[in-house]
Amino acid sequence: MNGNGYRNNSGGSWGIPPLYIYIGIGIAAIIIVSIIGGLLSAGVQAYFAVAAGILLVLANLRDLLSGSNSGAALMNTMIGAALIFFFLGSAFGWVWYIPALLLLVAAAPLGLRRADVYTVYLDAARSMAANVQRAVGGRTRLP
Repeated sequence: MNGNGYRNNSGGSWGIPPLYIYIGIGIAAIIIVSIIGGLLSAGVQAYFAVAAGILLVLANLRDLLSGSNSGAALMNTMIGAALIFFFLGSAFGWVWYIPALLLLVAAAPLGLRRADVYTVYLDAARSMAANVQRAVGGRTRLP
């Protein structure tokens, strides 16, 4: 309290010094401007790619989740996800191109009618998941 009966609380209601609040607002503003700048700098091609990617993923997600062994649904979903990552790469940096390229390479055997390659991949993934489940489930619990 000062001489006038007013309390001088420079820390705000949570006790955070105003300097830290200003620094936080400045960092948030920089992040928001960076995101908006990235979205504005993406080309028209990238926006068409993200629209096509979203449509591919949404159109094939039902077939993919239904459990039917449709190689086309899996391939279209992977290509759609690759297009979405392409958009992220063109808007926010080259690091997003890596998953886009990996998804396209993984979808290539389905496009070339080599679905037997995917059965090998899926069998290997299932056996690895079973081994992990066995290893985790086989641990004894301490009292």
